[in-house]
Amino acid sequence: MKPDFDELYNEIGPGVYRYLRRLTDSRVQAEDILQETFLKLHVQLSTGATISNARAWLFRVATNLAKDKKRSETRAFLSQEQYYAPPVIDFHLRLENQQIIRRALWQIPPRMRQVLLLFSEGFSYKEIAEITGIEVVYVGVLLQRARAAFKQYYEEHNERQSNRHDQKHSVRG
Repeated sequence: MKPDFDELYNEIGPGVYRYLRRLTDSRVQAEDILQETFLKLHVQLSTGATISNARAWLFRVATNLAKDKKRSETRAFLSQEQYYAPPVIDFHLRLENQQIIRRALWQIPPRMRQVLLLFSEGFSYKEIAEITGIEVVYVGVLLQRARAAFKQYYEEHNERQSNRHDQKHSVRG
């Protein structure tokens, strides 16, 4: 049975978007890449191609498109010799904990971040291996290292924030 495009979009699209949003740290880029990912799916389905695991296929395509986007941005940056300005975080609209989580994610190496995000979306080791091109046995190792690195950064940063908060609100005698 051929999968229905709208059904796939409604079922899998939100998860792909969340993944891309965290992978790119940009709402606009995530939306653009999501649209391009589903355009590629539409083309595949219209040619009569069979996709055995649509969810894994969509995440793999989204991952590759995000990588391509990052590469082209890097090339443009280097060719124009511009300075990179990190995305501005709107501190008024985001909770402090979300900021710490985002920073922790961006402190770990990209490959580890990718495996961690895919795992958080419910993918199995086998599916993560299929999406990323990493050997299945290495997925577990990367995931374990990613968790440890994330936890270390998160705890250190959270402790620093807590200390700043305590100093700021302590009564001076």
